[in-house]
Amino acid sequence: MEERGFQIYYCDFVHDSSISSSKPEFLAADRLVPLAEHLLAAQDNYLGVLDAHDNILQFYVSGKDMVVELLYPEGKGMMQCKLPLDEGMKLLGSLPDEFSEELLPGATYIG
Repeated sequence: MEERGFQIYYCDFVHDSSISSSKPEFLAADRLVPLAEHLLAAQDNYLGVLDAHDNILQFYVSGKDMVVELLYPEGKGMMQCKLPLDEGMKLLGSLPDEFSEELLPGATYIG
């Protein structure tokens, strides 16, 4: 059986490591939450996850909240919402194969 996973990119300013968004790498789905817990412990770090259609969910922490942004490949703005940290991690742990606005209830469109 093929392992389920996603193409990801991230920037870890604390440990000076990153994967470029122009060259994302495959990560098994069950490794997303552990990676996010490590990365998002620092305010400036971020994690991007791509679905099969190159829609991007980007995660970062602001204060006590996790900010989740749905970025469209055509570059036509994005949807953004803030979630409590545990809800953001829960979302990461149960991502569907295709990302859509339904993943971000109450999100705001930013053009």
